[in-house]
Amino acid sequence: MDPFGGVKADRDKDPESWNKEWEAYLEKKFKPLPSYPDLSFLSDFSAELLGQGMLASMEEQRKQLCVLQKDLAELVAGKRETDQFDSKWLSMSPETRAEYILKGLVISSGAVADMEERRQWCPETTISFLQRDGGQGFLDLLNTVLDTSNGEAPSEEPRSAPILVSHPVFDGIWHIGEPCPPGESDAARDVMQNHVSLSRNFFLSFFLWNTLLNMYGMSQNYKAVKPTTSFNEDLRVVKNMSKAKDLGLSKEDGKKLIQDARSAYSQAERACTSCEKLASQLPEGTNFLRCSKCMAVGRKVMYCNKECQLKDWKHGNPPHKTICGKPYAVPGEGPSPIPIQQSSNSDDIPPPDPGFIRSPDLVNQLALLKDNPHVTYVLTQPDPKPDHGVVLQHAMGKMMFDVMKNRAIRNGDPQAVAMMCNMLEESAAGVGMSKARLMLQFSKEYGIPVSELVKLCEKRERSSDIEQKTKEIDRLAAQLDASLDLPD
Repeated sequence: MDPFGGVKADRDKDPESWNKEWEAYLEKKFKPLPSYPDLSFLSDFSAELLGQGMLASMEEQRKQLCVLQKDLAELVAGKRETDQFDSKWLSMSPETRAEYILKGLVISSGAVADMEERRQWCPETTISFLQRDGGQGFLDLLNTVLDTSNGEAPSEEPRSAPILVSHPVFDGIWHIGEPCPPGESDAARDVMQNHVSLSRNFFLSFFLWNTLLNMYGMSQNYKAVKPTTSFNEDLRVVKNMSKAKDLGLSKEDGKKLIQDARSAYSQAERACTSCEKLASQLPEGTNFLRCSKCMAVGRKVMYCNKECQLKDWKHGNPPHKTICGKPYAVPGEGPSPIPIQQSSNSDDIPPPDPGFIRSPDLVNQLALLKDNPHVTYVLTQPDPKPDHGVVLQHAMGKMMFDVMKNRAIRNGDPQAVAMMCNMLEESAAGVGMSKARLMLQFSKEYGIPVSELVKLCEKRERSSDIEQKTKEIDRLAAQLDASLDLPD
């Protein structure tokens, strides 16, 4: 195998030297800088990044990461209950912990052909970081991935959205959480940011999983699963991205990305969408069942039997009945039949507080969210303009929005509504919806006078600007009422 990032030591024959070379590479790559190169080059690859192959790859990574983090949560919960795992880890000698960490890195990097390259985005995977404070660094990373900041038993419930661990330099390199500059492809940027973030977080979770398995004398055999769409689309993305100078890849690293993509595909098998059983595990003489509607849009969705097909239809992530026969949607172009990153479950909409009466517009919004459970919020517009579903991509931003949304739909909290409005301003602009129109929507949904909402949203504006924006919203409201022929 060709080396990546200048790492030349043999991973299996000399793991310590291999890891030292990797740590030197990560230290250099993740040195904080005052600023980072922009992502304007991504616009050159919009066609590839927004193609069905890339969108399918991202969705499959999301689902795999959800399953992996659920399995990791179950393992940790059991070991914390029966074996006092945290205390056991901290009581080990530094040498013993280092052995487990190194073994976990070696197993994870060699599991499938393209796994080692994912480590390039994981500066947390150095022994010094994981060993800090007597081994607490490893537990901190584990608790972050499991969302158990106090070391409590993690939730073992199925995950609809993975937990994404942030890192300031990684976020800086990929400009995560920053607005897209004018002239660049917002959708292409969103796709690439999510793709790399999912890839990074899969390696982190996978490393933690394999380290724990090794610690308890367990192991697994791993097999890559073929993508549901054409491999040629995936390969075209890899080839183009490997040539992008802005990514800082050497010519050798670019070649290795292509080589490993081909190798991973050749070694991969088809698998059941529901239970993940591989083709080689099917009873002799049987074949996968295929969803004919999805085949018509170029997606190979397969099941090992009718039971798995029915289970995925009703209870999949997302339920297959909500996405069957629908192509993968480009971010920002309407409610996505297959989410890039799921928002909170709309079935958990809280009841209104005593005394708060939900407006017809808010009732309609909640119905739209229930019908589109993978959408963060729906931007509504009068006919014939289409409504647009928004899926917030940044994990912390999505979490904050969900908190504010739950508060607002419970009692109409004006501060929460204003924060929601500000958080959706960029998404609204991306679909041609003005800030004034957005404020009008929130005013009608939550019963907050437009003048009050404008002041809450933009406290620092001069009073003349506020007055002008209020008049603009009143004008839009009058136009909307006239177009709907509403009674006085």
